[in-house]
Amino acid sequence: MTSLQALDRLALVADTHAYQAGLPQLLAFFQHRGIRHLACLGDCQPEPFRAWLEMDGSHRLYWVYDVYGPKMPEAAACGEALQLEDRIFMAHTRALVWTHFKDQIHAYQQGRATARPPLLLCHGHTHVPSVARFSPPFNRLLYTNDALRPQEFQPRQACLTLAPDTAYLIVPGAFTMEEGRHPTFSFAVLEAPSSRLAMVSLRDLAALESIELFPA
Repeated sequence: MTSLQALDRLALVADTHAYQAGLPQLLAFFQHRGIRHLACLGDCQPEPFRAWLEMDGSHRLYWVYDVYGPKMPEAAACGEALQLEDRIFMAHTRALVWTHFKDQIHAYQQGRATARPPLLLCHGHTHVPSVARFSPPFNRLLYTNDALRPQEFQPRQACLTLAPDTAYLIVPGAFTMEEGRHPTFSFAVLEAPSSRLAMVSLRDLAALESIELFPA
């Protein structure tokens, strides 16, 4: 199990499907910003991400796959659901996060508020970037970037500070070409020590050059 201090920054990517062309640029962006830990939250093909492990020996890849795979044995961790330390839980769908980690989630929500680090439930599948405060039966949506039609998807960026003693649902969105024609280049980066979360959606990868994840 990876320690949160060692994680520092964790990038979240999901639902690339068959898309590959822009991934080298995204991986270079992560590397240039000192990110060493990358989690893929399902519906991703392994081949484009092997380059992440080859770029630097300190890079770590956490690979989530759905029931149909594909698996990636060379990743630092590989499974239908993954846990990093005691507060980051990952699967491809929200249902799988709940199925695998409901006991841990219940224990956190029923525990005493003692300024504990936030509990993070991360998944893909929906293609819609979002962050919600997880407090069933009524989750509170804090951030989203949705569109009725793929061609209407718009760029957006935000940096959220996550509160202690709080559980969150985090969906980085899809990094792909919807319907093979419409770009929805979305991802997220968690800064673990400060509990800050950067949410980024682009339509043009050239804009990566000017992205500031965590403004001072």
